Amino acid sequence: MKNDLPFYELTYIISGNLPEDQHPPVLEKVSSLLNQAQAQIVLNEDLGKKKLAYPIKNLRHGFYKTMTFYLEPAKLKAIENELKLENKILRFLIIKSYEKTAEEIASEAKAKNKRAKEKIAEKVKEVTSVKEAKLEKQKVSLEDLDKKLDELLDEDVI
Repeated sequence: MKNDLPFYELTYIISGNLPEDQHPPVLEKVSSLLNQAQAQIVLNEDLGKKKLAYPIKNLRHGFYKTMTFYLEPAKLKAIENELKLENKILRFLIIKSYEKTAEEIASEAKAKNKRAKEKIAEKVKEVTSVKEAKLEKQKVSLEDLDKKLDELLDEDVI
């Protein structure tokens, strides 16, 4: 869907001490703010509960939500002001983004798969080298075994 309006991404953190069954009113308020500003919402995603990088208002966890939408730039400031007043939202960030094409999404997935395969190959190589090192330590020549056996047999055992 090609649109002439700029594409934005809003990520916000709902307070961690707010139970999940009380999240819908906050989500509805954010959605209604965007709808009042005549934003065209593309995606509304729940990223789940995560640990914060540092405590905010003595809280260590928060519920992360992300929304992507099209909006006129002049209406962005009003949304930011309203979000600042919402006390159940710890932090928010609105960034100007761009819509990814199918080719970009495919190339990102291909690169991600390639990195994953490289990591797996690296781990396999690491484990193999550790196993080979252990085997090298355990290998003893027959001559060494014969010498040790002769030494043990020569000892006087009472």
